[in-house]
Amino acid sequence: MLVKDVIKLASDFTENETLSAKIEKGTELSDDENQVVNELEKCFNLVNNEIASEFVPIKKIEQVEVSNGKILFSAFSSKPFKILYVKNSLGRKIKYKVFSDYIFALCKKAIVCYSTLPENLTINDEFETFLPERIYAYGVAREYYFLKTKFDDADIWEERFKNSLEILCRKSSCHRLPRRRWL
Repeated sequence: MLVKDVIKLASDFTENETLSAKIEKGTELSDDENQVVNELEKCFNLVNNEIASEFVPIKKIEQVEVSNGKILFSAFSSKPFKILYVKNSLGRKIKYKVFSDYIFALCKKAIVCYSTLPENLTINDEFETFLPERIYAYGVAREYYFLKTKFDDADIWEERFKNSLEILCRKSSCHRLPRRRWL
């Protein structure tokens, strides 16, 4: 999915239909329109981070070397947001403690599972997600109205954004009933 598609839809939601048409056609934008696009781009990155931190985490698993019980955050390919677990080289979960710039764990090699936040994207970037662009656009419209201090409009888009995410997360989760037992 392209960031441009989300921004086009969000510009429709924020009553900027002419901007949406210009983005669609690829025509030259005025300075004011470029400023709106930059604001919508920032709003998109805020929403993307919110979705990754609260609803659909980006998980990574990496094997790293441990030096004096320390696993430096700089050893990871992405900056960790939350450590989910640490395993030793045999694949057994081990105890660990998280500090400001490292993880303390007693082993020689560790397998660390962590969640991370997405990188900031620009209008021409592409990103992977299973969520529809409409949900992202709801969030972008919400952030845009918050930025413009139109709180009543922001509340409307907030409700649509949260409700859509809840419904989608509810549909994707597996509901299991407990096993029945004979009396």
